[in-house]
Amino acid sequence: MYRLMWFLGICMAVGVAAVAVPPYPPPPIEAAVTHVADGDTIEVLIRSVPDPTSAGLRPGITVRVRYIGVDAPELAEANGAAATALNAALVEGKTVYLELDETPYDPHGRLLAYVYLDPSGYLMVNLMLVATEIVKARYDPDTPRYEALFRYFDGVPAPALPGERACLPWDEAIDHVGDVACVEGTVASVGTSRRGDVFINLGNPYPRTPRFTIFIPSRFVGRFESRFGVRFWRELVGKVVSAYGEIELYKGIPEIELADPARLVITD
Repeated sequence: MYRLMWFLGICMAVGVAAVAVPPYPPPPIEAAVTHVADGDTIEVLIRSVPDPTSAGLRPGITVRVRYIGVDAPELAEANGAAATALNAALVEGKTVYLELDETPYDPHGRLLAYVYLDPSGYLMVNLMLVATEIVKARYDPDTPRYEALFRYFDGVPAPALPGERACLPWDEAIDHVGDVACVEGTVASVGTSRRGDVFINLGNPYPRTPRFTIFIPSRFVGRFESRFGVRFWRELVGKVVSAYGEIELYKGIPEIELADPARLVITD
């Protein structure tokens, strides 16, 4: 039923977008989606750009893209996981086409773009997301091109989705192995391997069971230290944390492996 509601929302978005856009030329930038960060942010590999391009893009570089006009819930918030999964269902691993507005980058250095699934510019992902009940529109004065469309979509009733719990409790993760979900719990212990991998254990300390483990491979630890501080894990015991990703089973213990610090939330 939940997936059906998503599908209905997408169909409604495609139906309106097909007659509403594009009043402008087709999107000029071609890219391949390499990573879906959350419900309104992706990473892409630039394949082709017009010459010259005002945004300083060139083929072969990877950039982080923030959808213009889209305000999706954060991963640890209610419907955050659903918004991320919906975004991934639309664009993950696909070729997309980008259109820029008056301001090419936000204050965080992310490329601001309208993202399309077709080179003609009829199937705008931004509008498909806003057409659902779980994603809202946002209006920024420096990206006004399609503001009227976003206001229209934001005001059109969308199929209501059943309420989604923000995260699974750590002790229920074992029942969701293979699912992509958010898992939350209190940190009982932390540890590192000789190679520098980081292990954050929820529920019960290692080696007691049952427990849930957040696993950060050593090659990604630097990313997390840049965000949370050097050896941040040493201060986590007793704090509530949540992780978003695929729940896997390792030697009978459910775990999520993280590479992106945006998928770890620490509650003080």
